[in-house]
Amino acid sequence: SQLENLQPEIKQLAEQLRYEVSVRGRQVGWSEKVARFQFKKNLRRIITELYVRDNCHPFKATLLVWVQLPLWVCVSLALRNCSLGATSS
Repeated sequence: SQLENLQPEIKQLAEQLRYEVSVRGRQVGWSEKVARFQFKKNLRRIITELYVRDNCHPFKATLLVWVQLPLWVCVSLALRNCSLGATSS
């Protein structure tokens, strides 16, 4: 899937970002907590930009399941009601 194809690129960009944040943190004097926060915030932004660029948000992969599950339940109940109604009449 497209999401799996993005993993190597995300890993590479995360390593690059980790380096940039550590260099910037030393220049400005960030604490470890602030540097970690900056890294996570910027990594989320980068990943979101990649999802938008390649049009492959993870929710889209699960959308089919969320549509099929209620449909399957309704069809199962309808078939059960039909079969129970046929035996009682």
